[in-house]
Amino acid sequence: MSTIMPMTEVGMRHRCARVLVAALALVVGACGASESLVEPGEAPAVQQGAAPSGADAAPAGPGGTGPRSDASVVFEQMTRGASTDQFARYSPDGSRILFVSDRDGGLRLWSILAEGGDPTALTDEHNFLLFPVWSPDGSRIAYVSDRDEPTNVWVVSALGGDSVRVTPDSGIVYDPQWSPDGVTLLYLNNTDGDSDVWAAAADGSGARQLTTTGVAGPARWSPDGATIAFASSHGDTRSIWVMPAGGGVATQLTSDDGQASSVEWSPDGTRVLFTSNRAGSPNVWVIPATGGEATALTTGRGNDSLPRWSPDGVWVAFWSIRDDESDVWVVPAAGGPEIRITNDDLGQAHLRWSTDGTALVFSVSQRRSDIWTVSAAGGTRSPLTSDYENARSPVVSPNGREVAFVSGGGSTSDIYIVDLGGGAPRRLTTNPGGTAGPKWSPDGAQIAFESSRGGNTDLWIVPALGGDPRPVTTHPARDTSPVWSPDGATLAFLSNREDDVPEVWLIPVAGGDARRLTTQGASRPRWSPDGQDIVFQSAGGMDAQMQIWRVPVVGGTATQLTEGGYAAQSEYAPDGRALAYQRHDGVGFDIYVMPAAGGAATRLTSEEDDDGSSRWSPDGSRVAFLSGETDSRALHVVSATGGEPTRLTDPAGSVGSYEWLPDGSALVYSLREGRANLWRAKIRTLLQGSTRER
Repeated sequence: MSTIMPMTEVGMRHRCARVLVAALALVVGACGASESLVEPGEAPAVQQGAAPSGADAAPAGPGGTGPRSDASVVFEQMTRGASTDQFARYSPDGSRILFVSDRDGGLRLWSILAEGGDPTALTDEHNFLLFPVWSPDGSRIAYVSDRDEPTNVWVVSALGGDSVRVTPDSGIVYDPQWSPDGVTLLYLNNTDGDSDVWAAAADGSGARQLTTTGVAGPARWSPDGATIAFASSHGDTRSIWVMPAGGGVATQLTSDDGQASSVEWSPDGTRVLFTSNRAGSPNVWVIPATGGEATALTTGRGNDSLPRWSPDGVWVAFWSIRDDESDVWVVPAAGGPEIRITNDDLGQAHLRWSTDGTALVFSVSQRRSDIWTVSAAGGTRSPLTSDYENARSPVVSPNGREVAFVSGGGSTSDIYIVDLGGGAPRRLTTNPGGTAGPKWSPDGAQIAFESSRGGNTDLWIVPALGGDPRPVTTHPARDTSPVWSPDGATLAFLSNREDDVPEVWLIPVAGGDARRLTTQGASRPRWSPDGQDIVFQSAGGMDAQMQIWRVPVVGGTATQLTEGGYAAQSEYAPDGRALAYQRHDGVGFDIYVMPAAGGAATRLTSEEDDDGSSRWSPDGSRVAFLSGETDSRALHVVSATGGEPTRLTDPAGSVGSYEWLPDGSALVYSLREGRANLWRAKIRTLLQGSTRER
């Protein structure tokens, strides 16, 4: 799809991404944790004392939170930069930390001294690299890679060097686990949608299947290597089972109506930790390894997952979503108050204890979004904003001199305007509610937007030079997505004010009653350049598929312009004679162009990436579009008559929305970028104090 990256490679990346995401969903089970991979970065350093966005938190009862005034938790940032550093694992002797990172472009295994320093690369680059795990003696590392499709388990020396493939080339392989003696690797193999437990010698010989019923979650060795615990689905429930490591009959440990996952043996082998929603919400439970009554370690309405035993078996760390925030918590393994370790709005993942049990290491994810410009010919990119929270939804003024955009969180977002020539943005609104969808009037004097500043989502207009916004709609329904008519007299918008179904409505900008234009369910209205018609997308036809429709502005019967497959996101050409739109025929989304009156369509893109959000250049000679997965969409342009598309933006990050400059020389876009760095929480003082209190 691009002149930068061969499409065969892109297609392979996306195909593997989909199967690996499915495999990861199986590993983390019912509780919803995710394993993500994103952008490149730079060399790390250790920074002590600053917490991941706030984080002193109080010991509390189940579900409780609060500030902590003491210094019982010390946070250290282990890696820095715009890289994605994940899957942190302490070495058995505690001297090093292993992790996966894309800091130099591709994914590699890296290790860093536990006390900080420069990381060392242990493998060459991979498209996908997951689940690294140290051998018990610390001399080798097993991991999963797609270097031989689809995926396989590989082993590399802890000092680096050539990797050896362990698993046969069959199915989607993931989550390897060393036997306690370091001789055998346990792993899950997904074939035809079912995952079962397999084992193979670390040298790659003797692969054998241990289960045949379809395993839904991780499998773990007992500390003595004699038994394997795993989660398996039978009917509508998922339970914990144990079986001899050499194969044989499995014994069911849990039997209830819940969904169990995240199996972990206690260090002494007497108990099994797992998560289950048997009491309603996903909580952490423990059960004797020989069977018996399970005991809840966490309670309440949180979403608790991925529990980890401390090395001495006294504590359990886990990850939890509570009150829409995900954080790291610990709880006594014998039962007691849950203690919140982090307290921020960032995402934590891949939680692990230090070897001595005095610290926790995990990844902290952060995302940012800024407004950029890029030459339509490709090459030159320049940022327009920095240090503005979640800058998004850029729209270019009709004179091409300014860009309006939205910045802030969902409940406190506002509109800002920045000069394309540079300078600090100026704030246009100060809203007590959220703001979205800014649109310049054709004369550039006003900006329409949707906002909940009045307590309900309505349409508002504010002077572009500043002043008090005024409401255009005040209906108790939800009014969104304003679009100016070419003469600036009318706004088309979406509203569910009748039948609770979104439809296209029209309202005079100067004031007056709104008029319903569509009757079948509609979204994404776009005016024709002459202001006589509006195209929209709707699944209200006979085939119940999303299609492109046109309706006269004066009212009347809507005409379906496309048929078959899926068609959406239509845009009029500047002269009104053609439409660009997104279409899906069963393989992927591509960009098509068709006569505005209907007729045969021309396909502009035809590769494996999903393409959408097309925009005509002001002279109608080119079509810009977004291509790629949600977290890696890039901006492209292609001739309106077809040809090879050109990618304008870097692979790193994801383009959210964009617009052409009026002269067609450049485009303005929002770019979301992510990073995930390793952090360590030293909690010795916290644990000692909590133990004394108990």
